[in-house]
Amino acid sequence: MTFAVIYILAAVLFMLLLITLGFKPKFISRITGTILLFVAVCGMGVYGYGYYVLYGGTLRTVVRTLFSVFCMFLGRNEISAISAVPLLATDGMQILIYAIHLLALYCTASAVLVGIGSNMIRTLNLLLVHRGDLNLVYGVNADTVDFAEQLVKENVTVMVDAGGGEAFASQVMHMECLMLNDDAAKGPAPSLLRKLGIRPGKRHFYFYCLSADNEKNMRYAAALRDILQARGIEPSQTTLTVLTNDAAVGETLQASEECYGYGSVLAVNRPELIARMLTTYYPPYKSMLFDTETGRATEDFECIVIGFGATGQAVLRSLLMNAQFAGSEFKATVVAMKYTELSGPFFSRYPALEEKYKIEFIDDNARSVSFYNRLNECCRRLNYVAVCTGSPKENAEITRDLTAFLSSRGCSFPVVQCSVQGISKLDEATGLPQISSLFNVDVLHAGRMDAMAKVLNHQYHLSEGRTVDEDWADCDYFSRISCRASADFLDVFLTASGATREQAMDGSWQPSAEVMENLGEMEHKRWCAFHYCMGFRPMPEDVFDDRAMQYKKQLAAGEKPLRITKDMSAKMHACLVDWDELDALAEREEKITGTKKDYKAMDLDNVRMIPHMLKEVSHE
Repeated sequence: MTFAVIYILAAVLFMLLLITLGFKPKFISRITGTILLFVAVCGMGVYGYGYYVLYGGTLRTVVRTLFSVFCMFLGRNEISAISAVPLLATDGMQILIYAIHLLALYCTASAVLVGIGSNMIRTLNLLLVHRGDLNLVYGVNADTVDFAEQLVKENVTVMVDAGGGEAFASQVMHMECLMLNDDAAKGPAPSLLRKLGIRPGKRHFYFYCLSADNEKNMRYAAALRDILQARGIEPSQTTLTVLTNDAAVGETLQASEECYGYGSVLAVNRPELIARMLTTYYPPYKSMLFDTETGRATEDFECIVIGFGATGQAVLRSLLMNAQFAGSEFKATVVAMKYTELSGPFFSRYPALEEKYKIEFIDDNARSVSFYNRLNECCRRLNYVAVCTGSPKENAEITRDLTAFLSSRGCSFPVVQCSVQGISKLDEATGLPQISSLFNVDVLHAGRMDAMAKVLNHQYHLSEGRTVDEDWADCDYFSRISCRASADFLDVFLTASGATREQAMDGSWQPSAEVMENLGEMEHKRWCAFHYCMGFRPMPEDVFDDRAMQYKKQLAAGEKPLRITKDMSAKMHACLVDWDELDALAEREEKITGTKKDYKAMDLDNVRMIPHMLKEVSHE
């Protein structure tokens, strides 16, 4: 019987050691901590009792007890010293005492195994990062750890702790990621590149600066750029995604003829990231009806944006850019208390939006009687509601009330909450929110986003005989943003004409001349909305005439002439006119330059490129 008990105890301890190797370190630390406390109490009780019987209540008893308990965790025992005590000399007590010692040894072994395991995993990961493409994520927090878990499925991923990420160390290790928090990684220093095997060659390096501190992100991206240049890394090897206060700084980080930089840059602030997620997961065209025989919408797009802080402003722009359909007018109602106190910079930066689109602003609360009276009148015309108050709690309350009200009126269009936590929509069946995390590869992976944008950009330069990547390398930052926006709109053209991606790729998508004309008009409307949302204005005739004069003078002087229709510094574009006015503009420009222009054909070409873009991306 005694042998059986000892055998069972040994088996239990062996299983505990296996658990140590097989489970997450965080889970093991909880088990070990509980056992350690139990063993310490039992050891103090056993040895304290034994020495009390032998030596009485003396200082020797106290010191000897502490020493014996300490020895338990070092693999030694002092059992012989108390074996003379009658109660502790019985078989049952001896088994219990040895079991306590074994548990103490388990605690020590567990700590050693976890330490060895961590170092081993770290060493293996350092070897792995020298092979294949690499993801480096700067900033360790709950959002970025979830994001890294998505990235690690494709490439080896390294995380750099910008501060405060220690709590996620065990989780990162269990994901088979490498987490660095040394000074060289945080700097960053040139030694970081050597440690990670970042050197000239064919490997591609994806850098994500996503800490909660946007200023830190910018400093890290700039410092990393400098040591990449010193290391001789080609811009074509690098892609950067950076979370920043001002998305326009992306232009300063992207490589150009004048300066070294990253091969591809995606710079976003949180409000714009939220807005992009919104129209990616809940695209406006899915709430619309189309006549597929003509390719035109059968209704206007009408939406409500609740809240007009930074997120509400970004959401309005994103909806405007992605809800431009032939045969449809964009209409938006913005509901926000004291919106005029928040919107000065917005209207200054995007001066043409109020003039060109039907955007009504209401100084009201989205829970007021007056708002619900208005909602009752227009709810059957609505296609979309975005709730962006800035408070997740207020968003949730407003969304639940709105969803219940609209459901009672038979309306089923999306009511989506937008906050720093991500976007969410109430599930109609369960009533629970369907939450999409803010950090997602669908909206932060520039490589995926650029696949079709590259092909689209290439079609503008076919006569130059260069490759897709060569054309993309010469594409300026603003033009890349424009190509990405155009590629994002691809599914709208297919849906409006009643086709699928599969039909476009297998050659069965053959839109009629009427449908193609309407899709071209739709692309032009989208293009205009994009430029208005980037702060552009139509070019006045006198400005056009002045630029035409400059063009002639530069040409006569043998200089490279300016582009008459586009003034980037003043953010003016002559093509910001209706579809029907494009031919007249082309003729006017042709009389000055002598070069044939067909602006409608450029919009139509973007549509005709869809099958080719899909095929190219499917081959990657």
